[in-house]
Amino acid sequence: MGKRFDTMLFPGGKSKAFTLSYDDGVVQDRRLAELLRQYGLKCTFNLGSGLLGHAETGRAPGRKEIDVSKVAPGEVAEVYRTHEIAGHGLYHSALNTVGTPLAMYEIVEDKRRLEQISGKPLKMFAYPFGLYNDQVAEMLALAGYQGARTVTSTHRFDIPRDFLRWDPTCHHRDERLMELAREFADGVSFGPMLFYVWGHAYEFDGDDNWEVMEELARFMSGCADRVWFAANGEIIDYVNAYRRLEYSTDGLAIYNPSALDVTIRTASESAVLPAGRVTHLEETPL
Repeated sequence: MGKRFDTMLFPGGKSKAFTLSYDDGVVQDRRLAELLRQYGLKCTFNLGSGLLGHAETGRAPGRKEIDVSKVAPGEVAEVYRTHEIAGHGLYHSALNTVGTPLAMYEIVEDKRRLEQISGKPLKMFAYPFGLYNDQVAEMLALAGYQGARTVTSTHRFDIPRDFLRWDPTCHHRDERLMELAREFADGVSFGPMLFYVWGHAYEFDGDDNWEVMEELARFMSGCADRVWFAANGEIIDYVNAYRRLEYSTDGLAIYNPSALDVTIRTASESAVLPAGRVTHLEETPL
């Protein structure tokens, strides 16, 4: 086999993916979820099922009092249709401080309730307050979670090595938000690029700046020809499918054991590797 560098491409042969993650299941999610739908974007919404339907007001330092009530259980399916529902702890407790039994209960019971509502297994979680340790990450894995988002901004577009410690690119309040969006859209990379934005929908009310998300959504929608819009869990599934590819010794036969088609770039061309099949590539000249 000649020298070859295979890289992952996202569905449709795209080299870039964009995803969002919003926390707490607040009533402002109704507006955010619909806004994102209008632009063809997908978001992972992280809910604490024990707080659904809870009425509450809050005030961030230096900001006006706002409604931080949670959506009702009966409206979850409709509000978040086309998006992904994920866990956030039953009562949004700091899981690294409450002790192992209670932390495990908050994780598992929240997952059970949300799965009853959504009708399917949950893949993603968001650490309440961004607080976690290795033990909490291990508990999530034992509960069946495959990914968990932190609150550590990287200002990068890397695919995480460990999805249970998934650092986002930035928060929507980041002063570099649109700069990063343009850098992502126009950037050239030899490998796949992932732009990940997170936040809380109530912050748009508190800061009176829904135009921030409108601008971002409009800009990203204009990149649909080269960017895959996906929820967090869809990205996990796809990347894991790529990581499971099995190569023959000479690199010319590739078996895709997953249920998803996977696209790769070999040299200057792309190849689709159908699910459950062996694909034979032509030998690359030296």
